[in-house]
Amino acid sequence: MRAVDDSLMSSTAPVFAVLLPIAGAMLAPILGRTSRSARNVVLVVACAVTAALAFSFVPATMTGEIREAYLLRVTPQIWLHLRVDALGVLFGATVAGLWVLVLVYSLSHMADSHRLNRFYAFLMLCLGCMMGVAYAGNLLTFLIFYELFSILTYPLIVHDETPAALAAGTKYIVYILIGGSLVLVGVVFTYFVAGDQTLTAGGLLGSETDVGVLRAIFWCFIAGFGVKAAIVPLHGWVPDAHPAAPAPFSAVLSGVMVAAGTFGIARVVFQVFGIEILTHLGVMPYVAAFAAFTVFFAAVLAVSEDGIKRRLAYSTISQMGYVTLGIALLGAGAAVGALVHITNHAFMKGALFLCAGLLSKRAGIRSVSEMAGVARRMPWTMAAFSLASLGMIGTPPLAGFISKWYLGLGILDAGQPFYLAVLLGGSLIAAVYLLPIIYSAYFREPPSSSAERDDTESEAPAGMLVPTIVASLMTLALGLAATVPGSPLSLAQLAVDAFFR
Repeated sequence: MRAVDDSLMSSTAPVFAVLLPIAGAMLAPILGRTSRSARNVVLVVACAVTAALAFSFVPATMTGEIREAYLLRVTPQIWLHLRVDALGVLFGATVAGLWVLVLVYSLSHMADSHRLNRFYAFLMLCLGCMMGVAYAGNLLTFLIFYELFSILTYPLIVHDETPAALAAGTKYIVYILIGGSLVLVGVVFTYFVAGDQTLTAGGLLGSETDVGVLRAIFWCFIAGFGVKAAIVPLHGWVPDAHPAAPAPFSAVLSGVMVAAGTFGIARVVFQVFGIEILTHLGVMPYVAAFAAFTVFFAAVLAVSEDGIKRRLAYSTISQMGYVTLGIALLGAGAAVGALVHITNHAFMKGALFLCAGLLSKRAGIRSVSEMAGVARRMPWTMAAFSLASLGMIGTPPLAGFISKWYLGLGILDAGQPFYLAVLLGGSLIAAVYLLPIIYSAYFREPPSSSAERDDTESEAPAGMLVPTIVASLMTLALGLAATVPGSPLSLAQLAVDAFFR
């Protein structure tokens, strides 16, 4: 019988964090038919309150308190169970914080788009399901919310309804359904073997189970979540989905939705199997090798891409490789670097995709080759792009540096110095595919047709520009405030402490 944990506290707050966005999604089409402004107010309030709830969990979590709630009995043995631990708080706050910025941005960016009620309804449904993923207390709850947001993503990817968007959506749904099926197999067999599916620090599977069975379950989970995490060779949907999707959705798709795959891998590694069993199985070196290859392979492909959003999409694949690598090394320091990189990457990459949306919307620029001199017309946009890019490269004292510093220390602590070359090499290639964009924007002469225009004509209005600047400034804030109590780094350390004690 499971021991009672004195740190657990029953709470309805995580339930509201999941249901509020869903309620906003239901109201969006109704209000949108009569008043766009009323719809927008409701959406912003629902999103902002969800973010406030997500951030409100931080102080209590830092003191060791864990909130939980039971939503619905699915079977006589299994409930839909929400549990707000340190890892969930880290991911939930990241999701909700980025979503607020993206929603505000989209109100201006998408104003002249078609089927807006549909777009906002699915955007908010995805937020609610993502919060469910963050706070899932058992594998079935995780699977249900994970599959829901994965399927609900499809209408957002194909929103423009162009042939390219529909083709990207088809590829996405095929990948995701296969990946979700593998996760389902892993969940079913875990329950069959363990008689339980509660996510437990240290793991819930026992070492007495046959090694072959444990390995089969493990690879079902890794392959299933690896599709969403875009581990090479399971990454094929990502480069097509990002260019097809509207820019606001690309920001959350790259920032947190792809990261849900690595989040799932972290849950499986540390709370389904545990360090001891995985060390005995000897499977993690293979995961680390796949992750290292992903870092390099995707980064090299990013260099050769002229399309801005495709280049950023390959960058996302590469960056998720860092997270998977940090988890795979089974070391506390590397795990801290991996988990904090989920948050740091979310805001850095979110800012870059929001900038890409502004460049496309205001200047008609979709390719790197069209960037010459654009900083003269869009100085604030390019300042935000530059700051986020430097963070992605790992420039001190920005957020990306904090992640890679802890990853580097963790790699050495794990006795795997080879992977330090992967870390440094990936950062160098990131500079190769990001810095030329900045150079072209600031130092190359614009086309004569652009140079004759007024310098302020193409800069975005405040509704789009402010969220973009805030997202980019998070690159600086998350670096400078890394050691502040309640920061993503402190939450990552708290989560890892629970996994390694």
